[in-house]
Amino acid sequence: MRTSLLIAAVSAALLVAACGKKNDASESSLGDAISADMKTNRGLLCLNRSGRGPYAFPSAYSNRDLNEYSAAALREQLAALEKSGLIARAAPTPANTNAKQNGIAYSLTGEGQKYAVETSRPAGDPNATSDPRAWMLCYAHVKLDKVVGWTEPDPTAHRSDVTYTYKLESVAPWMDDRDIKRAFPDVTAADREAGETKLHIILEQREDGWVRVD
Repeated sequence: MRTSLLIAAVSAALLVAACGKKNDASESSLGDAISADMKTNRGLLCLNRSGRGPYAFPSAYSNRDLNEYSAAALREQLAALEKSGLIARAAPTPANTNAKQNGIAYSLTGEGQKYAVETSRPAGDPNATSDPRAWMLCYAHVKLDKVVGWTEPDPTAHRSDVTYTYKLESVAPWMDDRDIKRAFPDVTAADREAGETKLHIILEQREDGWVRVD
């Protein structure tokens, strides 16, 4: 009987110790939480249209959309993607556009589909087609490089500001394309800052470990 009680006590102590380590603010526990978050779609690096969030294909553009002076960046980006064989154009039809006349519709090619991740279109997207599905073009996945530091967890909110660096994996070969890099400065920045730039994330301490707080 005493042996059974001793075994039970030791098991409980080990369980408490394990839970304590998981909840302690340490390089290991905080790193595990960041790595888990990066394994979701939040860890994807996808091509962004300047100031408008990720591209969503298929998409349609009127001649006015493309010919405005302010659309220089848009034209350069679409041209780079088309030249790289990631998207292809077709004249808008009732099947691929929402009443855009005299314009161009773009959709992903077979090559582009290799790097596509399904997404939800922003409400009121002026370049949306009638296709109910939309896809982002993603060029890399971020992975934790190292945890650099963290603040002492707040005793009330149980949150910590964690500083870390990242590295890239699953990098698309076209990420090194000269035209892509020129048209999408974020691609060059992501590569240059990997392992160097210190980023911040807020993690919250919970019973089952640390989780990201948006």
